[in-house]
Amino acid sequence: MISLDKLRYVSGKSPQAREAIAIMIGQLAPQGGSERQLYLFLAACDQERWDPVVYVSGALGSWEGRIRKLGVPVVLLRGNPLLKMWRFREAAVAQKATCFFSWSSYTNGFGLALTGCDVRRIGSFRNATFADLPTQHGWLWRWMSMAGVSTFVCNSRETKAQFAGVRGSEKGVHYVPNAVEIFGPEQIASWRAEWRARLGLGDDAVLVLGVGRLARQKQFARFIDVVARVRRRFPVQAVIAGGDQGCQDDLVAQTAWLGLQDTIHFLGRVPDAHELMSAGDIFLLSSDHEGMPNVILEAMAAGVPCVATRVNGIADLIDHGETGFVASHESDELAQHVIRLAADAELRRVVGARARVAIERGYRRDDIVRQLWTLCESRDAWAGK
Repeated sequence: MISLDKLRYVSGKSPQAREAIAIMIGQLAPQGGSERQLYLFLAACDQERWDPVVYVSGALGSWEGRIRKLGVPVVLLRGNPLLKMWRFREAAVAQKATCFFSWSSYTNGFGLALTGCDVRRIGSFRNATFADLPTQHGWLWRWMSMAGVSTFVCNSRETKAQFAGVRGSEKGVHYVPNAVEIFGPEQIASWRAEWRARLGLGDDAVLVLGVGRLARQKQFARFIDVVARVRRRFPVQAVIAGGDQGCQDDLVAQTAWLGLQDTIHFLGRVPDAHELMSAGDIFLLSSDHEGMPNVILEAMAAGVPCVATRVNGIADLIDHGETGFVASHESDELAQHVIRLAADAELRRVVGARARVAIERGYRRDDIVRQLWTLCESRDAWAGK
């Protein structure tokens, strides 16, 4: 059993003095967009009002330390799935939680462990509907992801519409986009100079960026294919940054087969990818599916024009031809947009500037996380109204 003493704040305040909220996430991986969004959410927590504890059902990672530095306890649940559910219920009861916030569809089912408790339960869908859920016993995972909570947060309008269609109602389904930190022009210029020096790139070199986990979903094989097609028309350089999830060997082999060893560089995981974004001239998203891609938010906030596949959340972010370019999953179509940007520095500047303005208007961190905290305290939202 996890004792209440382990859940107390280092500040010395009693948990009863504030409203306890139990937040559940699957893992705290080093390069996860959901993990970054959770950190931004917790960083904006009113600690006079709320007493949060983060529960992790899978594995810890580098975000654990950053969250703990905010004064927020992190509890790793151990054991088989049923034992984790039981231990979570014990801990949430000991914490005297009155609100449960699941940070992903995968962990929504933990809300079932609080059946019979007077706890408001909020769940999340941060990808294309049920795309994050295991395929084995998929029907059970889908049921749990909906039955465990009564209020749902979707980070794209498309996901909200899809999910509302599955439920047969929009009641209790809320669209809240991802948030992004926006840095000043001087800071962006400094990071750009630093990273381009590290990469050995001059001012005239056109750099195409790809950032994300090296997983099948991200389709970096398509990214490499697009760069190969662009190189036939324009001498770009490219960088792929992200931790390997079983794809890197194949990607390196593909790069070698295409003769692009001196063109495409693998950087591995980059802790603060928003700094690397500043070095780019074009950001290319090649994914099969997403929720709302944090990497697109970060690139646009840095004034970098984006070319992206038509995945969930992109329609909310990019106005095609104005603040970026959206294409099908075909490499030829993606390459055409990259070539157009690579060959026209003024177009890159204009589109990048428009993209930054769009992000400043609609995706500022403080505005977005305020919506989430308001949802936590809204009794109408808890009732699914």
